[in-house]
Amino acid sequence: MNSHVLYLALGSYRVLAAHEHVKRLATSGSQVVLAAPDTDEWSDVLSDLSRAEGITVIRLSPDGHGSVQRSAKRLLSGRSGAAAAVDTIVAGDAQAIPTAWRLARSRPEVTLRMEPYDNGDRVPEPADLAVVTPWYPSPNNPYAGAFVKMTTRSIADNFDRVAILHTEDWSGRADAPLNDAIKITTDRLQERRELVPVLDTAEGQLLRVPVPLIHRKNYAPWLATQQRALKSALPTGRIEAPIVHAHAGIYGGVLAMRLARPDARIVVTEHATFLNKVFSQPAARSLYRDVLQRADAFLCVSTYLRDQIATEFPELAHKLSIVPNVIDFDAFPSSFERSSDLLSWLYVGRLVKHKGVSELLEAFAAVAEKEPAATLTMVGSGSLEGALRARGLELGLEGRFRIEPPVSPDQVNGLMHQHDLLVHASKIETFGMTIVEAVAAGLPVLVTRSHGPEETLAGIDRQAGALMDVDDDPQVIVDAYWELRSRVGELDLPAARESLLRRYGSAAVSEQLMNVYLDRPLPPAPEAAEAADATDEAGVRAETEASAEAPTGSPADGPTPGEPVGRAVLLALAPPKARRVAAYANHLVERGVHVTVVTARTSVWSRARLDSRVHMVSIEKSEKKLRVPRGERFLVYRAPRAVLHKARVAAKKRRNTVAPEIMVAAVQRTHTRAADAFHKKVFNRGYAELRPQILSRIAKRDVVPELRLDLTDHVFVCDVNSTVTGWKWAKAHPNLTVTTNLDRELYAPVEG
Repeated sequence: MNSHVLYLALGSYRVLAAHEHVKRLATSGSQVVLAAPDTDEWSDVLSDLSRAEGITVIRLSPDGHGSVQRSAKRLLSGRSGAAAAVDTIVAGDAQAIPTAWRLARSRPEVTLRMEPYDNGDRVPEPADLAVVTPWYPSPNNPYAGAFVKMTTRSIADNFDRVAILHTEDWSGRADAPLNDAIKITTDRLQERRELVPVLDTAEGQLLRVPVPLIHRKNYAPWLATQQRALKSALPTGRIEAPIVHAHAGIYGGVLAMRLARPDARIVVTEHATFLNKVFSQPAARSLYRDVLQRADAFLCVSTYLRDQIATEFPELAHKLSIVPNVIDFDAFPSSFERSSDLLSWLYVGRLVKHKGVSELLEAFAAVAEKEPAATLTMVGSGSLEGALRARGLELGLEGRFRIEPPVSPDQVNGLMHQHDLLVHASKIETFGMTIVEAVAAGLPVLVTRSHGPEETLAGIDRQAGALMDVDDDPQVIVDAYWELRSRVGELDLPAARESLLRRYGSAAVSEQLMNVYLDRPLPPAPEAAEAADATDEAGVRAETEASAEAPTGSPADGPTPGEPVGRAVLLALAPPKARRVAAYANHLVERGVHVTVVTARTSVWSRARLDSRVHMVSIEKSEKKLRVPRGERFLVYRAPRAVLHKARVAAKKRRNTVAPEIMVAAVQRTHTRAADAFHKKVFNRGYAELRPQILSRIAKRDVVPELRLDLTDHVFVCDVNSTVTGWKWAKAHPNLTVTTNLDRELYAPVEG
């Protein structure tokens, strides 16, 4: 790296990265000028760096909208300004990329970097194993993806060459014009492979690919952005490895599916807690199904995740296996000396709603009223941090409750040795690594039965601490704490640690992974299986007894195989509440009814959990072929978009400037807003009056011939757009029952 560096960071997302990079550059002998916003998010970092030798800090004043783009432009415009003497400029975050790009274009002698590493001509090399992951420890997120790192470390010695391909999101806030500029300049920079650092780590060669992306509401376009970034960074545009281990189906799995060699063996491990969000988006759900179909092995870190995916894709459930996370027990040497009063509480994790941190704080306050020496330390960050600090002051917990910033994985063990009890009140955990690490360190645990922890602690929960019910009531935590404290002398943490080591230690899990990589059968895990069986034994026994007591032919036996007990049609052409309709359809199917759903909106049903036995008839394509909606789509959307697309392509060819493309992008945004407004406020309002009649005609032509309404018992009208169709069917078939009442008593089994 050259000796005079301007480090630009104009957002608030990559503060930690700036701190680490600037310190490293100054330590190596570079003279560094850091230009960053003068805001609360940067306050501590700027104060710390301003005292360091070799670092000059320039605080940029934000405007009324919180942006520092104008301040940065003024800073760099003067010939004697901060940029005058630099030979290297670092775009430290997404918001800085347009400004850094313009400076580099005007100063050809200046070297542009996105990460402050000098790779020379180094490029990623082919590997025997490639690991594709959206999470991996980095300067900005030193604690993210520790489980991926440990998994890779556990099997690295079995391969000569390991490549870790880490796509790292560069996020943050930006208005629409700046977002356009970020996308356009990033597109230019992705042509330059030298901007992506290739680093050597203990686990293998690490390629950390920056993915500047501001708006990321939907997974499919988000993944397209990640794919472009990774593909541009690879010398051949694909992952050159015979085995590809992808982490998270909707991230690493999709990238592996699209970029791996056709002959590569793809293994996917799912860790994510947000699969409900993935499955709620039709495009993302379709991608996930494609990954399941392409993967040679699909691993879940817990039974909960396996069951969730199997429920969503029952036809692919046979591809799912359970291989847990690897826990680095060597990094958590035990210390079993703890205060029997368990007064020093610790929480490690994100400060977000589903982690139950608000309930945890309220519960601690209740305990603190009786225990003046009790303390609670939360280590992490998240959207609730400010609210938690404020609530702590309201509860009078100043000096007894504190929030510390996230720490790197190698610092967690020290934290655990400073406290008496780990408390986690999460609503959902797919595995719960922190809980296992706490037991490994000799720290008692008090955790909710939030799926993952209930499985990892199966059979040893009373040795390691206690499990409590998932509940919004903080009193549940309070009661569980007092109960645990009453029997603290009965804990056997050494035995619990030994049990977890056999289940989740590096040797045990790496053997399973190697069997998967080499397409060998997974060995049984008797101890974990026996513990899980012990947990479920009472429920299985009760279910068996209930089945034995149910008389033959009773409702407990379900519908009798053979002919359906009836035939029903649900007219749900454009239902506002598809889940309600799906629930009723599923109920009828369970009763043994042959159910057909007639719809004009097929996309809503994948999210509605509709039973696969329900017959679906769609008139959506027929409606789209009508002249009126086709004409509106052409005039309002397609024709203007085609013209603007050609203008965008022409502007893109001007590689030395981004101004024309930014102008076209602004026009495209304006057109989209205007077209959407016309479609919603003008076209839809007029078309809504005609739509029931139009749909009725389509249904008569395309649907009625195949429904056999003469054999149908009931037609259920489920939304306003279906009323005309239902009325016409009732008129044409006098013996047919047409109703809007979704009566669950219909088709009820006859008792006696």
